Amino acid sequence: MADKKLKNELETNYRLLGIASSLKEYTLCHHLNLFLGCDFRKLEPLTFEPKDRTRKIQFSIFKAEDEEENNIFAVFGNKNLGEFLLPEVNNFDYILQITGKYSDEKMKGLTDAVKQFPEVVMSAEIPIKKIKSKERLIYREEKEAPVRFKIRKSPK
Repeated sequence: MADKKLKNELETNYRLLGIASSLKEYTLCHHLNLFLGCDFRKLEPLTFEPKDRTRKIQFSIFKAEDEEENNIFAVFGNKNLGEFLLPEVNNFDYILQITGKYSDEKMKGLTDAVKQFPEVVMSAEIPIKKIKSKERLIYREEKEAPVRFKIRKSPK
């Protein structure tokens, strides 16, 4: 009897750019805003529990959309408290995820432009096949605000 294998592959219709830099995340996003002509906004951080389960680690995430080209850009912080969002690429401080159709020519131009940002040491495209922990790049847009007040009817 033939063996059947289940594949649980995540959809990878995106490209990744690794960025090694001492820039603060908001400063990096500012430079990307100027180059890409979009507006990054901060989302709720990604939270993971490391293997030792002693504490929870948060990784920042910023998102922007290019409505003309129909692309979505997300900047993930890759390092926090000695832990990595994507341990396979621990030499990068930030991961830029580009979802949509982004040509090789545009990717090369973006990589070269990011290298010119102040305090950027290195930027390079990351092959998706190299990443084993792709599920860590899944994020929720925004959490609902907690209910702080309950409206009570005033007594008559």
